[in-house]
Amino acid sequence: MGLFGKKKASDTDKLTDKLTGLKNRDYFHYTYGELGAVKSKDHKVMAVFDIDHFKAANDLINGDKAILKIVSIMKEEIGEKGELMRWGGDEFLAVLKMSPEESLEVMRRFVERVKDSTAVTVSVGLVRIRHEDTFKTNYYRAVQKCYLVKEMGGNDVKL
Repeated sequence: MGLFGKKKASDTDKLTDKLTGLKNRDYFHYTYGELGAVKSKDHKVMAVFDIDHFKAANDLINGDKAILKIVSIMKEEIGEKGELMRWGGDEFLAVLKMSPEESLEVMRRFVERVKDSTAVTVSVGLVRIRHEDTFKTNYYRAVQKCYLVKEMGGNDVKL
């Protein structure tokens, strides 16, 4: 915040990921607060995904190019039916305006397209958003699903 509580241009610049142009974690905290809820009933599902073995792969490939390709694929898959954010490093979050069943199909397509068009794979955790819970609670549920996929070898989706 600038003087007298007015937003400075640089304040909002910090809400966007420089590489991908996506909204970032700071955007969420700025908009909803630390424990904010996903208030819109339009958002039915939360997806958390990250790149499998990214630290090792980043030594062999151009990590930035892989991230940009993955973001492009996800944007194509969710279109206007969701909002995508870069949560940090190789982790991303999407809130989707689709049923859990439709979200699962979209994410399965996403996982296959990433595998077929990049040198990396992704793991995705999906949860039905519980609007009575905080964002953080929904997020941690989705992260647990994502890590379950990783423990089973990655390159898959768990709802």
